[in-house]
Amino acid sequence: MKGLSAEKQRDLILSVGIHKQERPLSPLEVAQFIDIAIKSGNTKPELSEEILLSPDMIDRFLRLLRLSEDIQYLVGWGGKSRISFSTASEFARLQSLEEQEILAEKTLEHKLSKSEVMQVIETKNKFNKTINESFQAILDMRPQVIKRCLFVGAIRSSELQNKLSTMSQRERDILFDNIIGINFPAVSNWEGLLGTTRFTIIGNEDLEQTLNKQETDFSLTINNYLELSTKSNE
Repeated sequence: MKGLSAEKQRDLILSVGIHKQERPLSPLEVAQFIDIAIKSGNTKPELSEEILLSPDMIDRFLRLLRLSEDIQYLVGWGGKSRISFSTASEFARLQSLEEQEILAEKTLEHKLSKSEVMQVIETKNKFNKTINESFQAILDMRPQVIKRCLFVGAIRSSELQNKLSTMSQRERDILFDNIIGINFPAVSNWEGLLGTTRFTIIGNEDLEQTLNKQETDFSLTINNYLELSTKSNE
């Protein structure tokens, strides 16, 4: 396979076409590897044979590269409150990156299913509504409204962003889990997602209460812990 080392080819094959909780690559990393392979001269039919993935599925992965960079890290294989790969690929039908970001936030806050996300997008396109109006129209159809506490913070230092960009999504997940678990033991039933420029914490009322009790800026506190952790690992 042109453009990818033997190790990357192995990780790519192990990450697609199977149904395991733990895979070497995130869906975005799969999309990036596929993109590299195609740009290096591999055709989609060739790739399809090599990695045992249909051309249609290859296109679905590539759609992730059209998502806003601010939400790409939220995409996962399922579990851990990530937006599932199949749901996230639907976001690419929204041309506006801002609308993609709004819908991603609503999906996490309200646990929108793939079918609900598709309905939101179809409502927006068919009836010329805003993304918020379309979301509310679909939410109103639910018999019970589910909402969780969602906190999004920015990675403030370019140096820290660069360090995080050298890590795999799995490595960032482990780092973030350790930081929150050790420094905020009072928070229960939370899940954290760490990208290279942003981080997201999702939880219930415990999380909201913890955030409200913080004497310092919570985003700054997380950034400080990240700085200390990445320096100690050097």
